[in-house]
Amino acid sequence: MQTSPKELRQMAGDVDDMHRDAMRTFTDEIGELHFGDEFKAGRRAFLKKAAVGGAVLTVGSALVPIQSLLPGAGAQELTDVDIAVFAESVELAAVEAYKAGAPLLSAEVLPIAELFLGHHQEHAQAFAGIAGDAATGAPNQALIDALTPTISGLSDEAGVLAFAKDVENQAVATYAFALTALQDPGAAQGTATILPVESAHAAALSLALGEGPDQWFPNGAFESADIAQGINPADFPVS
Repeated sequence: MQTSPKELRQMAGDVDDMHRDAMRTFTDEIGELHFGDEFKAGRRAFLKKAAVGGAVLTVGSALVPIQSLLPGAGAQELTDVDIAVFAESVELAAVEAYKAGAPLLSAEVLPIAELFLGHHQEHAQAFAGIAGDAATGAPNQALIDALTPTISGLSDEAGVLAFAKDVENQAVATYAFALTALQDPGAAQGTATILPVESAHAAALSLALGEGPDQWFPNGAFESADIAQGINPADFPVS
């Protein structure tokens, strides 16, 4: 069933409230936890928080459990700064992706895309806060280059929404992979406030496309081992 413009605006407002709450607490979460027992408690709190907003992630056309997206051993080689720099670049690439699709959006949908774009901009700034002097302030050019052929082929609003949903899903999957590699509990907590917001972006875009259970649970998606992967830093190095 197609979501009405009014329902979509209301949903976007709810997502914006979630985003504002996340940004208000992000700085505190970076600074208030320390290593030791507090680290363990913080990691458990992160998992609980991520589960509230994004225990089930919209990945491509399927929903998969968040546990399926936890990182492998390779992710443990990344430092917190590496992850933050990469996440900043992914967020800024998402900003550019939304800008590229904006001319094809209707007057009803464009303000929602602009809202989500603003969220990504603020999320990039938050990750830059973790990265410190290593932050680049630039989008991930390798990722933009990979997305360009798809962007060039967009021709209507539905295509833009589907593309934006895929970008959101890959960002969510990326952070789900990265979360257990983060060593500082505050960084993990902060990232956990962003992941559910971007998961909610994907859900809103899916509903805007008129998608429902048939698209969310295709052919027993929960049992499928063929799930979408996050964006691999090795494939899209930050310049």
